Amino acid sequence: MPTPDREDSLTVDFSGGYFPSAQNLSPEELQRTIKAGSNVWLRARGKLDVANGLLEVSSTNVGPRIFAADTQRATIAGALVGDRLPFASLIRYDNAVLFFLSEETSKQVYLNEVAVAGLTTSATAGRLRVAVPDGLGGYNVYDAGFDKPLLPSGNVSVVHSPGLKNMTGAIGVALAPWRSTTNAWGPPSDTYYKTCTPATLDILRIILPSSVSGQDGWLFCGTRWNDQSGALQVVRYIRNQPRGTFTLTNGSTDVTAGVGTRFTQDLQRGDQFVTEGIGNDITTVTSDTTATILTPWAGATGANKTMQLTAVAGDWYNSELLELISRDTQRLPRAAGLIKYAGRVIGWGIADPDSTGTFTAATGNVLAAMRDDNPEHVSLVRLRTDSGSDLLNVLGADGPLYLMTTTGLEVASLGGEPDAPFTVRIVAEPGFQAGTNGCLYVDTFYGYNGKPLRTRARENVDVEFGEPVWDDMADWNGARVIVAVDPDNAAVLYIHDNGSTTEVIPWMTQYEVWGPPLNFSDRIIDAAVVNGTLYVTYLSGGNYRVNEWEGGSGIGGTRYSASQYYDPNALKSDRVKQIVAAGKLGSVSIYAATPGASVPDVTNLGAAAATFTLSDTANALEPAIKTNIRGDAHAFRVDFASNDGTFDKLVARGLPQGEDR
Repeated sequence: MPTPDREDSLTVDFSGGYFPSAQNLSPEELQRTIKAGSNVWLRARGKLDVANGLLEVSSTNVGPRIFAADTQRATIAGALVGDRLPFASLIRYDNAVLFFLSEETSKQVYLNEVAVAGLTTSATAGRLRVAVPDGLGGYNVYDAGFDKPLLPSGNVSVVHSPGLKNMTGAIGVALAPWRSTTNAWGPPSDTYYKTCTPATLDILRIILPSSVSGQDGWLFCGTRWNDQSGALQVVRYIRNQPRGTFTLTNGSTDVTAGVGTRFTQDLQRGDQFVTEGIGNDITTVTSDTTATILTPWAGATGANKTMQLTAVAGDWYNSELLELISRDTQRLPRAAGLIKYAGRVIGWGIADPDSTGTFTAATGNVLAAMRDDNPEHVSLVRLRTDSGSDLLNVLGADGPLYLMTTTGLEVASLGGEPDAPFTVRIVAEPGFQAGTNGCLYVDTFYGYNGKPLRTRARENVDVEFGEPVWDDMADWNGARVIVAVDPDNAAVLYIHDNGSTTEVIPWMTQYEVWGPPLNFSDRIIDAAVVNGTLYVTYLSGGNYRVNEWEGGSGIGGTRYSASQYYDPNALKSDRVKQIVAAGKLGSVSIYAATPGASVPDVTNLGAAAATFTLSDTANALEPAIKTNIRGDAHAFRVDFASNDGTFDKLVARGLPQGEDR
């Protein structure tokens, strides 16, 4: 009988990660990888934990799309468009203002799964909307941006007196619509030139046309004296209703006791207004809280009065003119999505207009950046994909923009030239089938275009990292693949919804290995990281619900991990005589490959040569299991019976070939 030191042992671990594509009798360098597994997380040094399941955070049917609005979850109602997610986006801009759009019209928007009254997508598909906090917990919501206003020529006139600047010569004026809450202004109207004479102390007066929804003011625009080049500058900002309240006294021309008023900013000599149905003119502005009017007040004496401007006046020295007004300004055309990048909002997926000038396509190949001094509007400068292919998504952090198109991945980098602010190049082909096919994590783009890929902007594309799981992903429908970030586990999740159930295969970024699949009985449709936590939209029973990733208890279902087959050289034995397991385990199984027979399938518990039930107790000192299983190669499988199951290690002891015991 051999002495004990002739016995050999093998420590089984899973440090090589999930590698189902390995051949059944794998080479030595792959023998510490996972051949098969389900519903467990791979940790450092090959340890395993049972994964947690989803936690439904609200029973509200919120629709398929989910976004991060700073620390809030934002969801947009609706449904799938055919077999894909609708094109939609929502971002938080400055001062809690929201920008959002969707190709699905008039749909409710939810914040943390609560329907906010009036917060709906536009009645026009793909049109940008802006939601401005109303100070009462709700929002004022408008279609973003303004079109060029119509200013009839008869609305512009020269008025002799009460000017103070002695304006002279041909001087042009125009109006541009303005939203004070976001400081957004639209393209200016046509410019009208009027001749002013210093001897008569002329002012230029404009009768205000009707405002559109959400517009609370105008920019009074003017030219330099005797300048007909077309250059317009801001003369003053007009609020349709000047701020604050005041007191008027019957029979008096004094406007007094302003509360919250800014008369020196909001009013000017020659302005005309209506209060309580009575019109009048401003003759002097003496302070922020007092002014005088032309005709003694004919209405009732009282405080808390407000005014509505009907016509506004302007006279100026050239040196008093404010910023230039660009005519190269328009509201964002129909777009497929938004991204906030380098402090600016970029609309992407803009298609060329049709023959009637209408933007009808759900997505296109154009990006347009919001003007940095004028949110809700873009310039006429456009960035197009290098390939000319339509955009499915655009991702960006501090570095370049990654453009996901129908034919490839393109990278847009800062070009440094005024006429070419970005340079665009194609870095990977083929293209993507859905906007969810990519994500950014730690400055690396991870994607799926038939195979997993990853890249940094200035590096070669790496597809080899996905080799272990190529077989598992070979039949995935790219239109239903989501690539998402799991911050808690430092993982990039490759998620496939097959139309009824969902499989998730995680890439463990810290260990540079794949983890075994996680399986769900219904469909994960969309995903977003909000305040450092991953949330998914879960389609179950026809309802779209928001769920916190790994927020629940144990995931349920079959929870196990199985090794590759270790050849006799690894164990230096053709018999397994003893196994010792450490962890909270339900059972351990041994598989044996023998000459002339098919290699047993480790996914099938019934194919095991032996299965041993363990105590399923945390920190238990499991007794050694004695056995006598012969084979040319052996594989080992651990199954978890409890939600909190763990695996630390498994030691198998063998008997050298040719010896018996």
